[in-house]
Amino acid sequence: MATASASGNTRDPAPGTDGTVRLYGGEHCETSAFRKALHAHGLGLSEEMLLGLGGGIGFMYVPKAPGTPPFLATRNDPFPVFTRRMASGVGLELSVVTTTDPEEARGRLDRELADQGLAVVYADMHYLPYFRAHHHFGGHCLVVTGTDPDTGRLRVSDRPAGPRTLDPGELAAARGSRHQPFPPRHAMLRAPWSAARPPSEGTLRAALGAACRAGLEPPNASLGIQGLRMLAERLVATVRDEAAPEAVVDTLVQAFVDLRLAGTGGDGFRSMFHTFVAETAALLDDGAVADAVPLAAADAAAWRHLVATLLPAGTALGRLGEAHRSREEHLLAAAPDRQAEASAVDAELPGLRDEAVTEVKGLRQDLATALHDAVADVIARESALLGHLRPAAHEH
Repeated sequence: MATASASGNTRDPAPGTDGTVRLYGGEHCETSAFRKALHAHGLGLSEEMLLGLGGGIGFMYVPKAPGTPPFLATRNDPFPVFTRRMASGVGLELSVVTTTDPEEARGRLDRELADQGLAVVYADMHYLPYFRAHHHFGGHCLVVTGTDPDTGRLRVSDRPAGPRTLDPGELAAARGSRHQPFPPRHAMLRAPWSAARPPSEGTLRAALGAACRAGLEPPNASLGIQGLRMLAERLVATVRDEAAPEAVVDTLVQAFVDLRLAGTGGDGFRSMFHTFVAETAALLDDGAVADAVPLAAADAAAWRHLVATLLPAGTALGRLGEAHRSREEHLLAAAPDRQAEASAVDAELPGLRDEAVTEVKGLRQDLATALHDAVADVIARESALLGHLRPAAHEH
């Protein structure tokens, strides 16, 4: 592998020939796993380019049981719709192979490692010890790169900045989890990775079109710009007067996690999409796309401001947010001692939550107003960005 160019359209040498390539880590699990698989087979693409080819940004407001925080999704479509579109963007037809038989799953994994040198699989984060996840999420994507001949443990490349290993039983439990949401069913992605090609002008324009449709023409009110309006309405109502203080704090923290920490590339993928627009502008001779680059930067900044408003600095809420951010940074670091640091932060979280619950009673009115204004700014910036990109997009 060698480092990809800014535009993400170069052929690279085989793995291990250039130490500058990020073999580990990544902004988002699926785009980073795809990037690694393509690099390993000779095509240098940025993770941001892959996000854009998959359709880029979107928004979904998913209510849960009364009294529990909603789930906020900020990418354009879930697995496998997004994933197939990402593969199609580089000329690949993707197969999603699943099974309920652990032995069959392990056999497929071994064959994929022998044939391709790596395997892109899905697993429940709760069973991946290096994440220490408190909740189940089976839509997590990672790359298995081989088996250590001395220990029999599986080598893994994931979002952490360094290599991780798993006992075969640990990976089998994670891949075979039946917990909601998104039980993985031992899912594996299969594609002729070496046949991937750089995106064409038509592919790039189609990708822009997919993002524009997701935001401006959503099929229901919980999606796209309409979904952001729903977020503003319900978030403000929850904070201002509808929910108990405990529910207010939990809703704000969950929104912070969904928008900033949960494998979204930070701030709901908008910073990554800004980079995609900039890379696309360098590849296309189109003034509309070039002029959209600063609009995409403004949109990303508006999302960062929204995330900062959820858990404002100088408050107990802000200290709780910093603790969650610190825990995430420790877990994603390569140094082994950072795991102990993450454990120490874990122990502090309940007390910090209690402090935030006590304090939030006096913040509700001002916080609700600030959140309303922050979401309104996101809606205005994103509407302007997508409206400007629309003429440059292929609407198919």
